[in-house]
Amino acid sequence: MTVAGLPPEGRALARAVTALVGAAGQRDAAALRAACAQLRARDETVARELLHRLTLGLVERTFPDGVDADDVSALLDEVARLASPWLAGLDPYAVVIVLAGTLSIHPPDDAPRPSLDPDALPIACALVVDHLLTRLGVRLPAELTRAFEELRTAQTMEIP
Repeated sequence: MTVAGLPPEGRALARAVTALVGAAGQRDAAALRAACAQLRARDETVARELLHRLTLGLVERTFPDGVDADDVSALLDEVARLASPWLAGLDPYAVVIVLAGTLSIHPPDDAPRPSLDPDALPIACALVVDHLLTRLGVRLPAELTRAFEELRTAQTMEIP
């Protein structure tokens, strides 16, 4: 299945994610904010799951032998360092949340949650995805197709 074969809502979500990651790759803060608005217009649960699968797949390919604390620390540093010249106000905590969430590390339900700008997590995710795409030398359309396929499979699997 390709992105073109998705239903209209899926194609709209693919366009929003493409705009988001593209803006990160172009180092365009205004386009990044505009893409966040596009993404917020989509189903939040599906968008979050798609971004998770996209990011997880790239992390797994970048670190095929597993991820350790040094890998996460280096990735956080690389993403923040590359974004700092053009993206004022990047919240490094948002990048930590994206990386931890990708690895299925979540705070307890009763843990205090800091207040974040609504765009902080999508921006952090876009920065991580763009960095990993560049690092791996792969392109977004193929990775997005893979993530949609995983999402479709997960949604159609019968739970025993």
